Amino acid sequence: MRMSKYYSIEAATNVEEYISVKNGMKKYERSCQMSELQFLSTDPITVEVDEDSGKVFQDFIYDKGVPVISDRLKDFLDGFGVDYLFYKKVILTKQKLAIEELYWLALPQRINCLNRDESDIDEVLNYADEIVINDDKVGRYDIFKLAGVTNLEIIISDRLAKALKTKKFVGLHINIL
Repeated sequence: MRMSKYYSIEAATNVEEYISVKNGMKKYERSCQMSELQFLSTDPITVEVDEDSGKVFQDFIYDKGVPVISDRLKDFLDGFGVDYLFYKKVILTKQKLAIEELYWLALPQRINCLNRDESDIDEVLNYADEIVINDDKVGRYDIFKLAGVTNLEIIISDRLAKALKTKKFVGLHINIL
């Protein structure tokens, strides 16, 4: 069995600098956390950014399991061949500044690729503290979430991590698993 490197992606959360949409996306939390695509419509929505937000519209926003990406990051993922995310158009507005920005709720699927024997899993919370992935179960996915556990991490392949690092995406952090 080959052992690939995997990473998680996180969003910057400094609300003094970056915008926040947690209040406007609250009704999507459960469906996004569990990747329950059947409860999400693809109809576009408009969301006012939170009042305490900063002024920088970052490329990646991830709060309470709801991933929102900039149109620029979506274009990059499309060009990379990521054609399996659930997308919903989200217009982020900051009315005080008369700003509207095109974003996307970009939800990866949960796949059953966690090596439960080698991972450290809290059996009470069903949360994997140490994640070991079975490469042969990942298939062609470069971005996904873990099925069978409560983890909310968005996981990316080494190939995608390297490609993302060549770009200057604002507010996107890549961490090794």
